[in-house]
Amino acid sequence: MAEIDPQVFRQAGLSVRRQVPLSTVGSFQLGGPAAFLIECGSPKELAAAHSICADQHISALLLGEGSNLLFSDRGWPGVLVRYVAPFREPEDLGEGIWKFCAGIPLQSLVDWAIEHGQSGLEAFTGIPGTLGGAVVGNAGAWGVQMEHVLLEVHGWNAEGALQCLRTQNCGFAYRDSSLKHQGFWVSEVVLKTTNGDVEALRRERDRILALRAERHPDWRNLPCIGSFFKNLEPTSAAERRQAAGWFLETAGAKEQRVGGAGVFAGHANILVKREPDCTAADVAALARNLQQAVKNKHGLDLVREVRYLGDIPGEKGGSGFY
Repeated sequence: MAEIDPQVFRQAGLSVRRQVPLSTVGSFQLGGPAAFLIECGSPKELAAAHSICADQHISALLLGEGSNLLFSDRGWPGVLVRYVAPFREPEDLGEGIWKFCAGIPLQSLVDWAIEHGQSGLEAFTGIPGTLGGAVVGNAGAWGVQMEHVLLEVHGWNAEGALQCLRTQNCGFAYRDSSLKHQGFWVSEVVLKTTNGDVEALRRERDRILALRAERHPDWRNLPCIGSFFKNLEPTSAAERRQAAGWFLETAGAKEQRVGGAGVFAGHANILVKREPDCTAADVAALARNLQQAVKNKHGLDLVREVRYLGDIPGEKGGSGFY
């Protein structure tokens, strides 16, 4: 169990809570208690939290809205720092270059860009989570990923050094980055946009939202994380990734359940909390069964897009996200 002095954080204006149910943090609404949860709502607050953790030799993990995380039923015995901020106007660096707080909701960023006639971000419409989480996971849709619009990432590396990384130094890959594996704390993000027509951008946003509404559940009503597995790498010269959902559906994914966990009827790559007694262990076991089903039918290995935190039966566990 981690031991910290909450008063030190509170003196810096930070919220610190003990034994916080992680089921109240992530979009899957699953998970046991975190020993300590420190909440930050601005780059200044995140800097204060990082400084205190460094001074006190506290090992802490950073997360955003938890929209791509499965938390252990046993919770987390250490310190989590949650960086979720209300939208605030970005710093205008000129020529379509903007510096944003990484804790803002990704959809708020998209809406701001559209209403200001800034094109390039509309593909991220409807993707849950924070901007920082989207950067770390190189989120994307419709052929656009974060790496395509990002210029710089500002934050702290695993050694505690303040850094500004250019896009080419972030180790981006499909739904992945070196930031994710190196425990980089993303504080602010610099993005590049181009001028666009507001009405056309609004229509594109509405089109994407309508498509998502057809195939994606509202996690507030049917808790889930979103796409559970990565799409597969291209197997032809066409260089188009193959949808994991197709392989899952043809392998009978939608008929499978484990405990209170099931598969969304509208999309075979979305695992959902079907019953109130669903556990993270149920979800992880269902995910393994689905991987095996696809392996048996198609000879392919599905790779998780979702990250796990803590001790989950049947999984390797570890000292952080995996």
